[in-house]
Parts: sequence; C-alpha cells; structure tokens
Amino acid sequence: MKRADEVVAGNEDEAVVLSYFTLLMKRDLDGFAEIWQEDAVQDVPFPPEGFGKFVTSRFAGKQEIMDHYTVAFANRRDHVFWIDEIYRTSKPGHIIVEAHARSIVGETERVYENNYVCVFSIRGGRVARLREYADPLKFMQAFGGGFDSYR
Repeated sequence: MKRADEVVAGNEDEAVVLSYFTLLMKRDLDGFAEIWQEDAVQDVPFPPEGFGKFVTSRFAGKQEIMDHYTVAFANRRDHVFWIDEIYRTSKPGHIIVEAHARSIVGETERVYENNYVCVFSIRGGRVARLREYADPLKFMQAFGGGFDSYR
C-alpha cells in the first residue's frame, strides 16, 4: 500500500482517478473541480444518518459535488489516502479503487479513519460518476456535531 501521491498511474484514466485522491490530500479544491464533468454524479450508497444535506445519497452535478467538498475539507487537516488496490476493468473508463484514509476533522478535532471502495467512471478525461462505499458509522463518529447547520 502506498500513499496516493506515490502511486504511478498506468494510463490516463488512472491518472484522473489518482488525482481525485491526491488533490483532496493537498486540499486543492480548484484543481479538484477540474477533474469533474459538469454533469457528474457522486453516489453514496450508505450515507451516514443525521447529516441532512451535508452528506446525501447522491450529489448531482459538479456544483453540488464541489459544494459538499468545499464544506467537508474547509478545516480538514493531515488528510492522507493510501491506495490498497487499483482494479482495471474490461470496460473502458471504469476503474475500481480500494483505499483508506486518515485525517483530523477541524470542526470536531476528532480523527477520521475509513476504508473505501470507489467505483469511477471516466469520460473525456474527467470523472463522470463516482460510487463511494465507506463505513457511515466511522463518518458519524468523526464528523458528528461538527456540521449541525447542514441538517
């Protein structure tokens, strides 16, 4: 397992996928916005309970996606993603990544650690769809109470 910023992409689609992780690590939200298609969708099949519009089961469109990440990363510190595995599928533009992360949530001063399975669909060199599977309980423990205004 390597940090996301240490992994060498095998092709252009993998480079886009890895930039998802590395740009968040750097908190480069301007660059992060550039990797998304305007009509992109991010699905969160297991959203944490009690976070209202802060984390929903779906963010539709680049603007909704960026609105979420702008709030979620405003005060995040020491965020690191490690890439456990990249799975290349037989369908062009579809990549599955197993990863895990750790950071400090500034709003709560709690450590956030989680494991992820991310299913990416890349179109035209940008993320068209992301299905992000993670443990909602770990999210609730770290972020709970820090984003009450978004309920």
